[in-house]
Amino acid sequence: MSKSEVVIEVDAIQSSIRNSLKEFGFKVRGRTFNRQTLDGLTQVINFQMGQSEPPASVFIPGLKENFYGLFTVNLGVYVPEVAEFHGGCLAKSWVQEYNCCIRDRLGPLSGLTKDIWWRTQNTPAVTEEIRTLLLTFGLNFLNRFESRACILKELEGAENNLSYCNTPRIVSSIIYTKQNETEKARNLLQKQVLETHNIRHPEYVRALAIRLGLGVI
Repeated sequence: MSKSEVVIEVDAIQSSIRNSLKEFGFKVRGRTFNRQTLDGLTQVINFQMGQSEPPASVFIPGLKENFYGLFTVNLGVYVPEVAEFHGGCLAKSWVQEYNCCIRDRLGPLSGLTKDIWWRTQNTPAVTEEIRTLLLTFGLNFLNRFESRACILKELEGAENNLSYCNTPRIVSSIIYTKQNETEKARNLLQKQVLETHNIRHPEYVRALAIRLGLGVI
């Protein structure tokens, strides 16, 4: 089956940026780049294409947008133990952005707007903009989370729903458990139970504590 024009254009944009990312240690499969850190984490860059919609679809600006013919860039940091115990799913041979517990998009990270979807046009202007944003804002973001210690420092004292992490206390508690700092892990989960506004969430957190070997909280 021949590739669509949209796919060909994104292939070309990605190919133009591949060598720049390779210089910083990234390898690529499909639309996703991976780079390993010294602490056993995986940093992820993903090119996401907008899906096509059925012909009868109705689009309403601000409510239901048409993303076909557009693409965006996602970034993430994969922590194996967090993926195992708290969503994301353990990655197999390659880490995808949805496996990550730290996630954001290139647009918000660059400060340009809340979200950016670029048109799939392989022009020097588009390619250079993506490359520049990735090698500055994108890599700066990923480097903030190059180790578990960095993640714990970033998440310290954070409440729920950070722009790049929905459940910082849970992520931190799982990392602390792996480091045998069980008291810190328990304290964070206890705080999560007490301060959540979701009536079903405490049950999930208590079950997680049991799975982590932290006992009843």
